[in-house]
Amino acid sequence: MPREVTVASQFYLWRNGQPVPHKLMAQLVEATVEQHAYLPHMITLRFQDPQLELLDSDTFDLGDTVTASAKTSEGKIVSLFDGEVTALEPEFAKGMLATYVVRGYDQTHRLFRQVKSCAFVNQKDSDIARKIAQGVGLTAEVDDTRLVYDHVFQDNQSDLAFLQERAWRIGFECFVMGDALLFRRPQNAESGVTLAWGEDLVAFYPRLTVAEQVDEVVVRGWNEGEQKAIVGRAENGRLYPRTQSYQNGAEAAKPFGRGKKVIVNQPVVSQAEANILAQARLDEVSGAFLQAEGEAFRRPDILAGRVVVLKNLGQRLSGSYLVTAVTHSYTQLGLKSYFQVRGSRTGTILEEMMQQQPTSRWSGVVPAVVTNNSDPQKLGRVKVQFPWLDEQVESDWARLVGLGVVNGGGLTAVPAVGQEVLVAFEQGDINQPFVLGGLWNGQHTPPAEVANTNDGEANKVMTWRTASGHRVTLHDTSDNKIEIETAGGHHLILDDKTGTVTLKSSKDLAIEADANVKMKAGGNLDIEATGQLNIKGQMINLN
Repeated sequence: MPREVTVASQFYLWRNGQPVPHKLMAQLVEATVEQHAYLPHMITLRFQDPQLELLDSDTFDLGDTVTASAKTSEGKIVSLFDGEVTALEPEFAKGMLATYVVRGYDQTHRLFRQVKSCAFVNQKDSDIARKIAQGVGLTAEVDDTRLVYDHVFQDNQSDLAFLQERAWRIGFECFVMGDALLFRRPQNAESGVTLAWGEDLVAFYPRLTVAEQVDEVVVRGWNEGEQKAIVGRAENGRLYPRTQSYQNGAEAAKPFGRGKKVIVNQPVVSQAEANILAQARLDEVSGAFLQAEGEAFRRPDILAGRVVVLKNLGQRLSGSYLVTAVTHSYTQLGLKSYFQVRGSRTGTILEEMMQQQPTSRWSGVVPAVVTNNSDPQKLGRVKVQFPWLDEQVESDWARLVGLGVVNGGGLTAVPAVGQEVLVAFEQGDINQPFVLGGLWNGQHTPPAEVANTNDGEANKVMTWRTASGHRVTLHDTSDNKIEIETAGGHHLILDDKTGTVTLKSSKDLAIEADANVKMKAGGNLDIEATGQLNIKGQMINLN
């Protein structure tokens, strides 16, 4: 039976807190640890299993904890992975070669197991990250952010997708290392693990391109309160590698003229938010100027999200690089580490297809139910709930679409609590809702004037009726009239069919004017009372 050679002894494994026995380590053919500053970390272990003993035992079973570390050439132990077994993949190959393959993720996968809908009110991104970490039993290593958001909606998203979306908007890294959630600014130190080409740096393949490099990123939005445009700007990218002859992408692109990236499809509600988003996108672009792949020998201390210092690459390329991803591979040839420098990008095809815009979008319109119409700013706004999404989560204040809106005027019809309404979102962002209007349904029916029209004539009756019964109705049917009626029975009818105007009061009727009142009839004028008729004036003229 063919036999594979096992790996060298510089690799250490623990299962459920206990060292893996020497006999089992002797069956380890290959171990691969993949780390990424923006994606979950993964471990893959390949064991010889000719007698299928591992397969039929509980060795490295689903749900087991697994920890991996390695020793540098200087004898330093470096932690590489701390996670859980999430997949088993036995292989039965030709030649009767059986391999027991174990795969595991760090605890990031726990952030992906459940989608949630919830709202974060008056919180910063750093507050949100800490709260989510606490909810899944992780400690939080979080850089404080400054911007407080009135309302942030996690809409049917996993915690991982939601946190990565928030991190993308502010230019943060988001990943798990050990039992800690890291939500932080990319490291940009000039010191770190040192590698020298011709020594422990086996190979290095850089690529410099000015394809996306710009001098400035501009983010444009709309300030509803001040009724003016929001314009955020950033002009200095911060993710360029620090080489000895330092040159950033914007400088390298100057021979091609000035460049500017303008973003108009990311909702922002303040100047500060626009500036932060602009800086994050410029950092992303700056990190794409110099991308590289490298290979090192026996350097487990190369870690994702950390800086490496490369030497012997000439003045132009020797310097400090931020590692985006690294794969540590242990085989019979020893430990090799393959690292990538991609700035804040994952390098996945999916990311390129999404055009680096992971913010979730709600296209079209959705139904909602009003939960609050007591707007503290007296702007006629309401809060709504989306029962189809979650029955406990409330939106931020949503502005109403009105008719004839002008300063201090327009048709005002704030929907009642419990009323069904139709909602759309600015740029598809669920955090920026607009109420387009109310909806009739099985519980809230149209006014009787519309419901009782003849077939085919419903569009010919327009009415506005309040919940208490006040109404204005325009009949374009054969009745051809306009009616204004109060809930108490006061009634004005302008009837074009009969050519009459009827004003009726259920009680008293008073006509008052600060100046003259004139009554003129082209025919007879009848004044009739069942009680006294009183006429009073300084002078009464009868002609």
